Amino acid sequence: MKKLILILTIFGCVAGLKAQQDAQYSQFFLNKLSYNPGFAGSEDKICVTGLARTQWLGFGNSKDGASPSTQVINIHAPIAGKFGVGANIVRDQLGWENSLNPTLALSYRQRFKNDNVLALGVGVGFMQKSLAGGKLKPLQDGDAFIPSTDVTGFAPDINIGLYYTMPTLWRFNNVYAGLSATHLNQGNAKYDQIDNPMKMHYYLMTGASYELSPSLAIEPNILIKTDVAKTSADINAMLMYNNKIRGGLSYRTADAVVILIGYKFTETLQVGYSYDLTTSNIISYSTGSHEIALRYCFMPKFNPKPDKPPVPRLTPRFL
Repeated sequence: MKKLILILTIFGCVAGLKAQQDAQYSQFFLNKLSYNPGFAGSEDKICVTGLARTQWLGFGNSKDGASPSTQVINIHAPIAGKFGVGANIVRDQLGWENSLNPTLALSYRQRFKNDNVLALGVGVGFMQKSLAGGKLKPLQDGDAFIPSTDVTGFAPDINIGLYYTMPTLWRFNNVYAGLSATHLNQGNAKYDQIDNPMKMHYYLMTGASYELSPSLAIEPNILIKTDVAKTSADINAMLMYNNKIRGGLSYRTADAVVILIGYKFTETLQVGYSYDLTTSNIISYSTGSHEIALRYCFMPKFNPKPDKPPVPRLTPRFL
């Protein structure tokens, strides 16, 4: 009976994953480039972010494939005043399937007199999906729809996004809002007889900082994500103490309550950690999800070349 319940639960989770194929992140506020190419260049400095997530610990084993895991690395920077560039690489593993999604982003940024900035960004890349077919054990040998060897499929991938920032709004600081769509072309990373169509996903994100005292601020963030068939939301609030120590809670609808902590070593380097407490039906089989993020931002300093000393020139006018 327990095996039957587990199989039905996994089937339900996989059905949900087919509806929302993009990986999810509890610390989305540190990983905006993965959702929105319009974010590229928005911080007026060069920023590098690395993130690793292990989801639903307790699922999977050496026979069935590991628990879902995701790794992300991205970098973005402003260029030529009104433009921003970025690169984002996502690797996602689900059982015996691996996905690799590298994209390049270019944004155009319009700054207004009040220092508000509106950016339009486009991301272009590809989706690679591979399946370790040799590790699958079909109930019936010779099924043409179940690969018996390792197979791989590719498809182009296009994203678009708007990203708006405001230094202040009423008593809120560092206000941002983004609207984006991924997989605009809805490519198909097909391998063998298996279709892997990518559904278009839509994201709406917003957040800000509200100063409670000179040493304490509250930072709310919201992310709404949908592929029309299914919609979910992440809502969090964190306290920032002395602009260094961060802690708070997040709620993901019908999925998890998340504990968030973080520390800013300097204005350029910070680390974040989150732990998801599962609230869905898989709580009996999962011990939760872990995620760690590291961000480093900097501006290179170029020392100007010293002026060369004047060289005397002999320019006689008379003999």
